[in-house]
Amino acid sequence: MTQRILLGAAFYFLWLGLSGHFSPFLLATSILSVIGVVLLLSRLGLVARDYQPFSLVVSLVIYWRWLLAEIVKANIEVARCVLGLGRPATPSMAWVEASQKTDLCRALYANSITLTPGTITVLAEGDRFLIHALHREGIAALQEGEMDRRCLALDENFRGRRG
Repeated sequence: MTQRILLGAAFYFLWLGLSGHFSPFLLATSILSVIGVVLLLSRLGLVARDYQPFSLVVSLVIYWRWLLAEIVKANIEVARCVLGLGRPATPSMAWVEASQKTDLCRALYANSITLTPGTITVLAEGDRFLIHALHREGIAALQEGEMDRRCLALDENFRGRRG
């Protein structure tokens, strides 16, 4: 029961932080939505007894902070390219391996690649993704594996908490 309350609180505060709306109606309906989601997750068996949602939330916050910095750096690089101030585009495509074991974290990895300007996940096939990049260096950076390692750490944290 405690895990469900903590998970619900984490969802609710995430919603508050992302929405920025504080009218009484929205606050009340968001509480009902969170309760519904927690009940659904419980019914599906996705809330295990040893699950500690706040440790996963802390890991996610650290990951999102890192990803946001990567998105900002990539935005600057793409803007420089478009304005003709940076290196010219060298479009390329390549396969990149995904080390994550869960579909959730593989999807997080693929979406993180796509969120980063200048790269997009074109195709997901098993444990590898076909990536299109504005610069060859974007593919090389992905093949070095920093983003993969960070998503893998989240994957291990998630799987470790669920048993």
